[in-house]
Amino acid sequence: MTAQETASSFSQLDIAPTAAHILGLQLPKPDGHPIDLALAWGCKNVAIIIIDSLGYDLLRWLLPSLENMRELSTVGHLFRITAVSNHTTPAIASILSGLLPEHHEIFDKAGAKESRILSLPEIAAISGQSCAVIMEQNGADVYQGLVEMVHGISDRIPPQDFDREACRMTCLALQERPRLLVSYFIGIDKSVHLGQGKEGIKKAALLIDRCIGEIVRAADEETLFIICGDHPVHAGPLKRTRGPYCVAMIMALGKSPQMRI
Repeated sequence: MTAQETASSFSQLDIAPTAAHILGLQLPKPDGHPIDLALAWGCKNVAIIIIDSLGYDLLRWLLPSLENMRELSTVGHLFRITAVSNHTTPAIASILSGLLPEHHEIFDKAGAKESRILSLPEIAAISGQSCAVIMEQNGADVYQGLVEMVHGISDRIPPQDFDREACRMTCLALQERPRLLVSYFIGIDKSVHLGQGKEGIKKAALLIDRCIGEIVRAADEETLFIICGDHPVHAGPLKRTRGPYCVAMIMALGKSPQMRI
């Protein structure tokens, strides 16, 4: 089976409004809009998996080697969506708020801690919904005391260890059946910046793909998976040198009857 690619004019700004609609939450004046295709599946929970540097061109190159993400693209949909920033922190802030960077004004880790903008996990927690956030320590610190389940991971450990720990923590969090889960993987981005070339990128992607399979198996059938990149590749032989700058987004229902992972 081949991936179902859906032509779209969507952007990262549409992720938070889509999740909010499914969770019955109200975002304060988002710049994005809910994606009707995902709403029609009748999901109850949402799992947002952010993969650093998962550009659209990169995923299309990797997809033949990625059994689990290829299968999710087949039973769900693969989108080419606009990236709102070429930097991780403002991009993730947009993914989780539905706001343009110039509106949320979160451009670095210090800004994320000082911001008064409420992101989707905080809004879910305030509404009484169970929520889990798994990401690098500085990002996780933003949610400490605000969200029920927060797991921070040091970005000083080897990238493959970071991603394995993110997978383990995500699967543990899913045992509690949160309404919203946000998880973050760094291996592809780190392999690029370490100059490991195409083989290093593929090795990192294969590990993340195995993690995706474990995470989907740990979720229930009412969970919508949104797997997305934060920005295209910054450097190396697969760097995109001109616009449009787009990332990959896969939307699929967890444990679909067609899923074989």
